[in-house]
Amino acid sequence: MYGEEVTMFKIVLSNLTMMINTFTFSKGLIIFLVYYLTIISTVTSNTETEDENVIIEKIITIFGPSLEDLLAEDDDMEFNYKLKDDNEEILTKQQIGHIMDSIQLGVKYEMEKRTQQVPDSFPDDFQDISTKIFNNWRDINNNKIQNFSYSTYAPSTFHYLRHLFGIDANDYVNSFCKSPLRELSNPGASSSIFYLTPNDRFIMKTVQQTEYICLLGLLHRYTTYLNDNQESLLPKFSGFYNFQCKSTDIKLVSMNNLLPSDIKIHQKFDLKGSTLGRIASVNERKKKSPTYKDLDFNYEFHRKGIFLKPDTRLALLKTIENDCEILKEFNIMDYSILIGVHYIDSSLQADENTSTTEALRKAATDRWESLMDDSVEDKSIQAETWTLSDKNHASLSGSIPSKSVYGEKLLLFVGIIDILQTFRIIKKLEYRLKTFKLKVTPGATETAESISVQPPVFYASRFLKYMTDTVFRPMLSDQELEKLSKQPVPMKLSSKRGCAPSSSMYIPDCFK
Repeated sequence: MYGEEVTMFKIVLSNLTMMINTFTFSKGLIIFLVYYLTIISTVTSNTETEDENVIIEKIITIFGPSLEDLLAEDDDMEFNYKLKDDNEEILTKQQIGHIMDSIQLGVKYEMEKRTQQVPDSFPDDFQDISTKIFNNWRDINNNKIQNFSYSTYAPSTFHYLRHLFGIDANDYVNSFCKSPLRELSNPGASSSIFYLTPNDRFIMKTVQQTEYICLLGLLHRYTTYLNDNQESLLPKFSGFYNFQCKSTDIKLVSMNNLLPSDIKIHQKFDLKGSTLGRIASVNERKKKSPTYKDLDFNYEFHRKGIFLKPDTRLALLKTIENDCEILKEFNIMDYSILIGVHYIDSSLQADENTSTTEALRKAATDRWESLMDDSVEDKSIQAETWTLSDKNHASLSGSIPSKSVYGEKLLLFVGIIDILQTFRIIKKLEYRLKTFKLKVTPGATETAESISVQPPVFYASRFLKYMTDTVFRPMLSDQELEKLSKQPVPMKLSSKRGCAPSSSMYIPDCFK
């Protein structure tokens, strides 16, 4: 911004300050003012000005507790429903089915164009697009489908990445195209649709316009980084596509499925290092395989954390730190670490295949015991996540041995997810509104630092600190674990939420 424009904005701020002293505002105008202040903060080097603070304080003084319902719940889902991207489209079941059929045709066509030979050089087609118009085509069941176009972004780059990740071209095509894809429920804040391949190896996810721009912008650096860092926990993107049919325009990205299906995942956590609203809802807990959040992890399931061999822990935390650094470079925040937990000594469930499960349980036990041996090089454990194939029980590849505070043997499946959110205007507005809500909520004990959305530098710092201090703890002896397990974890419900709980909020027994 030029100096004259900044001066103009400051004059407008001054006028807004005077207006607040004489007018009564609706909530809609309040949201507008906070949004306007966010823009002003952006053009003035992302720092709050004195005038901005005056306006915020006066708004709070005028409205007081009457703004308590400005946001009904302090969670990400609620905010995203109120403020959707302009380009977002609500799809019918018929459209979703058409998209799944088109994905299969598009992937098959594009992959058949690819040679099976190993890429002989680093790709340079990061901005290239390959497009095919499908007229009078039929799906895999020989049903005629509507005409559509299917584009592949940076085809040589993703051919290179698939080879880098050890993905065989034929396996990739068969995974997506042999049988119908399955739609998955989405436990997160976004409205993305997830499709799972029948063999559970890959996921295809719809992305919004902002995520599309983000991925194209970081693709070159992402490819270079993963080429040099085989132990990275970042998603392994294997294809980037665009489906267009009439008014529907959907962008999709494929990636490896982090959690195996042939081994029981007893617990699943989506962790960010924030606390405000970070608890699984009642509806989420009713699912067969719910995804829990930070507060569930901290105070219900793993109150003392998960314990790893010291060298394994340090290598894992170093990888997370490196991954956070690359995300900071691209102004990315609001990512999570996904942890799938398998209990080695758990009893068989009624719906498990006994013969298959027993063999896998033995393999899991052998893996746990061998990797807990102090002679094993720990970095090699993480590097195994690089490939999607293994001679014996590929689903165990990359799993990390650990213990609970009760001495239970665990295998962890770990990865960083949702890395395509930049700290753009809408995220700054979300941060402002949630900060504002905390200020006007009577009895709130949380601070702005507890909000999920944060500037990238602070987000990465908080994320790494949470992983270091709370989630991944250094291994203790059995006697030390037993002693630690008996120590209580005091926690008041009010400080857990930052405000009074709602009727739809699940309250674990430990908080009652």
